Amino acid sequence: MTCGGTDVPMSEDNEVLESSDVIDSSDDVVMPSDEKMIFAESIFTRLEPPSIGAIPAMIHAKAKTVGGIFAGYAVFWWLTVLQVDEKTGFESIFFGPDFLTITILAPCLVFVGSLFSDFSRELGQLFPGLVSGVMFVLAVLYTFEPAIMGLAGDLETGDALWKTFRLAVLCFTVYMAAKLLIDAWLLVWVKEFISKHPGIGYSDSLDENSPAVDAVTEPEA
Repeated sequence: MTCGGTDVPMSEDNEVLESSDVIDSSDDVVMPSDEKMIFAESIFTRLEPPSIGAIPAMIHAKAKTVGGIFAGYAVFWWLTVLQVDEKTGFESIFFGPDFLTITILAPCLVFVGSLFSDFSRELGQLFPGLVSGVMFVLAVLYTFEPAIMGLAGDLETGDALWKTFRLAVLCFTVYMAAKLLIDAWLLVWVKEFISKHPGIGYSDSLDENSPAVDAVTEPEA
């Protein structure tokens, strides 16, 4: 049986139509750029999710931990800063903020510096890394300045060490929360990237159900 006046059998004509449909459908697939592929691979390499299906659970765990850390941070700051009468006034020699302002400023520098640092590392950009270095140095100076002034005799030693201890706890707490928050955000990006490009193959070490790479078989002798 032929179709029209083309002397092509109906079965062969159907095969031609099916092959053309496959080509048309493959043309509609939008492949991600090389930069996004490299970015996704670097996230997988650093965070090492056990499987693609485990990514939502990792996002939930990290987000819940960040919420708990920030809640503890707020309680610690309220109890040890707002509810405590400072024995002596303190003003930093670095732009002149008082101690209450420093307890807000130093953790903010650590948080924003952590964001810039991770963006610089993951995206391979220079400027965010430079900014993060400046912010971390300022945060360290604000944190240990009271202890140094106490050792120099400008402040009472006990009060100076107490100020530095509180600042160190606040900054370290924010640093840990920032790292976990950034990791959660990166996992969210990878999750959306996978959902937008389901045809991309992933290694079996990441997902046992991922498509395997076709093996090259040698012809039989």
